[in-house]
Amino acid sequence: MSQGEVANTGQVVFAIEAFKRIHPVEFQRRFLSQGTQHNGRGFSQFRTTHVTKGTISTAQGSSTVRIGNTTVVCGIKAEVSEPDVKSPNEGYLVTNVDLSPMCSAHFRAGAPSEVAQVSSEHLHRLFRGNVVDPESLCIEEGQAVWVLSADIVFVKYDGNVLDAAVIALTAALEDLKLPKAHFDSATGVVSADRTMLQKLTLHKRLFPATFSLIDGVYLVADADDAEEQLTTATVLVVLDDNRRIVNIWKRGAGNINRETIARCVDDAGLRRDALIKEL
Repeated sequence: MSQGEVANTGQVVFAIEAFKRIHPVEFQRRFLSQGTQHNGRGFSQFRTTHVTKGTISTAQGSSTVRIGNTTVVCGIKAEVSEPDVKSPNEGYLVTNVDLSPMCSAHFRAGAPSEVAQVSSEHLHRLFRGNVVDPESLCIEEGQAVWVLSADIVFVKYDGNVLDAAVIALTAALEDLKLPKAHFDSATGVVSADRTMLQKLTLHKRLFPATFSLIDGVYLVADADDAEEQLTTATVLVVLDDNRRIVNIWKRGAGNINRETIARCVDDAGLRRDALIKEL
């Protein structure tokens, strides 16, 4: 390639990047009107996903998940606590999503962002009862239970927080091993035998798929950060191992009809088939 061709190529790249920054909506529309996303994916195509379990040696269960350029690490620590008086035979699963300025300039230091808080709350609703049986965390009724604290920390953020968080927490729970615990009624002390580790029995695994309505017209799967800035509504579909619907959550003001929801469920089934090979 001659120096002139190299210079022309550089000028074209610069012009494209400038157009993308100055007119982001029109930049996306140019691709979407041609039936493709700006990164070359089709509307129903998800980014490549990689799942690795047991990535934190000091945690009872852990995982690292990459969806495209989004990277999240989940670590679960188990501690003994007294149960709630209203549910004396049930333990706890506490979820915390961490989106810091380290992973994206969209987030600020200090109090958790609205995205982090909403994601943490929805994870708790999804997993309690559906995946983790609170009664399986009971050591001694009315006296001692396990508390599982799951920290879901985003190392790099490029869109689709809930899919990444659900996959990471599912994988970390599968990796989780609890020591055999015994409650001494005479002393009120719980002893744990770390030489006898037991895997947590899960009711089911969760397979998420998020779809975004861009510009009020185009419904795309697994939107990245740039596409999320133009999103008017999202649909999260969560299936279990048997393709049964666990949850459908629509957010935003965009209008999404039943036929579109049905298509999302079908595409979520294909996404589940791909994810089950990773988990």
